[in-house]
Amino acid sequence: MALLFLILGIASLAVSFYFYSKKEKIEFTIDEINKKKGNDFEEYIIQLLGKQNDIKFVGKVSDYHKNGISALENMEPDLKFKYKNVAFAVECKWRQSFGNDYIFWAKERQIRNYNDYQKNKKEKVYIALGFGGEPSKPDHLYLVPLSVIKYETFKKEYVADFEVKDEAEILKFIKKQTKF
Repeated sequence: MALLFLILGIASLAVSFYFYSKKEKIEFTIDEINKKKGNDFEEYIIQLLGKQNDIKFVGKVSDYHKNGISALENMEPDLKFKYKNVAFAVECKWRQSFGNDYIFWAKERQIRNYNDYQKNKKEKVYIALGFGGEPSKPDHLYLVPLSVIKYETFKKEYVADFEVKDEAEILKFIKKQTKF
């Protein structure tokens, strides 16, 4: 009887090893990893702003791009909100660290698109910059009016006044930066 259980045990191990070794390995591309980080940071901003009194979350850009086809809305800022019926938009950027004095945040054409959006829609556009920690909970958060960042790169000192040090004060911070 013991010999039977030994043979069944060895057979079970062999079958288990076979299925374990045949298991598909999940691999992600750099683009997929970056997209997830971007989505996580956008979700953080949605939750942060959406829980504020008088701020309503309106929508999120699809970011659809595949095989050379992109949605037109991809040229707009990532998130749309309203504060007491006044619309504003937020473009979200998370980076692991600030780097060597300068940070690259967007390509020239993207900046032009955000400025066109702000002008044509007459909606204030903010750049939400998250640094360090995780995209879902950055160590540092800056909420910068688009008009402050005119170029693809900038120094940390250019945005220092726009650091959100206390998330509980985010509504007060937005009201101070925008004429509602």
